[in-house]
Amino acid sequence: MSIAKNQVIAALSPPLPNEIVTHLLDEYQDIKQHFALRKFRPSELNGGRFAECVLRLIQHLDNPPHTPFGTSLGNSDNIIRGVERNTALHDSMRFFIPRLVRIMLDVRNRRDVAHVGGDVSPNYSDSLFISQNADWILTEILRIYYNCSMDSATKIVATINQVRLPIIADINGFVRVQNTNLDHRGKTLAILYYKNPEKVRDTKLIEWTKYSNPSLFKKNILSKLDSEALVHYDKGFCTLLPKGIVYTEKNISMELLV
Repeated sequence: MSIAKNQVIAALSPPLPNEIVTHLLDEYQDIKQHFALRKFRPSELNGGRFAECVLRLIQHLDNPPHTPFGTSLGNSDNIIRGVERNTALHDSMRFFIPRLVRIMLDVRNRRDVAHVGGDVSPNYSDSLFISQNADWILTEILRIYYNCSMDSATKIVATINQVRLPIIADINGFVRVQNTNLDHRGKTLAILYYKNPEKVRDTKLIEWTKYSNPSLFKKNILSKLDSEALVHYDKGFCTLLPKGIVYTEKNISMELLV
């Protein structure tokens, strides 16, 4: 994900400001990740933040300089109405994108997202709307300023849109490795990396990796890792060594692509 993001930033800035493009992609990725995790309220909140990034881009294109990040934009309607008069800009930047941005801000501000007690609770359809709006807006920005076809821009967005989740899930103290393609050695290293610098009892590793034979696990997994100086295994406890940290980071992705 980060490689695709960096490629897009490099492609868009210049001509667009690096700061705005970076913030825009950060918020876009957060929208997609929260939506994938069914965290609809955070997804809608990020939709508002994404919209504010787009408004700063509109400011830069229409009447620079843009409002600095960390400073209130003020009346967003003035920005939206003002850009409509700029005939030098693409119609998407003058009409379509600003109006969609207005709706995204309204979803955040008026539909029980940012405040308690709204009439409509955040739900799947609201978050889906935000997610698809962000897709379309980013694709249009890429199409206009990346100087490529709509098909190419859509493929770039799809690449950015990939969601990565931690491979470790901790369920009330029970550690699960969600990457089912890892063997027991890999799962053991992933767990120890997650727990580092804590010591982990061998019985817990056997339980969490679901290895059926405790004696063979200690002999074939833990003792071999100890002999390779990847872990320190002593008196029933395992600790990942510095060499093991480097090995795990190099050979085991701690994220899962979904």
